[in-house]
Amino acid sequence: MNIKVDPAAFFSWVTAQEERYELVDGEVVMMAGAGRRHDAIVVNLTAALHAQTRGSPCQTFTGDTYMVTSPSTRRMPDLGVDCGKPDEDSLVADRPALLVEVLSPTTGGFDVTVKLAEYQALPCLDYILFVDTDSPNVHLYSRDPYGAWTDVVLKGLDAIIRLEKLNAAIGLRDVYAGLEFRPRPRLVE
Repeated sequence: MNIKVDPAAFFSWVTAQEERYELVDGEVVMMAGAGRRHDAIVVNLTAALHAQTRGSPCQTFTGDTYMVTSPSTRRMPDLGVDCGKPDEDSLVADRPALLVEVLSPTTGGFDVTVKLAEYQALPCLDYILFVDTDSPNVHLYSRDPYGAWTDVVLKGLDAIIRLEKLNAAIGLRDVYAGLEFRPRPRLVE
């Protein structure tokens, strides 16, 4: 029997935990740990975004900040940018403008389906970025002025992620700095 937990009880409990948890439809779900490649990408993106948002009304946040995606769901993206005015003690982003998920082989399919739909339903969100760990590819979703979502896949280290509403641009070379890529197998004729 699953016991449903309300967000207030969840936040009271989770602050004392060593592990990372999300609240999904009122159920507590443990988050998987991240590998070194995942971590390197998160650090690179955090540094690049922070450098470009410093001094603006927006702040970069890490994976310890929650998103309210429904009355009973609290998600933890890998990082993001909040253009609201969050309370210093809050565990939740106030007005997220960008959310980033670095994809892993075990959670990637879930992120690009379930989390994508939840994130796209957030009215204040302008950008969602999914970052591949195995090759220099990112999938950028952008909300147009009419509220519709468009998306583009950017490939290769020379590609640039343009986040006009945040006055930011990040090269994939910076996203993947310090990482090497294994050659992909080729079919032999």
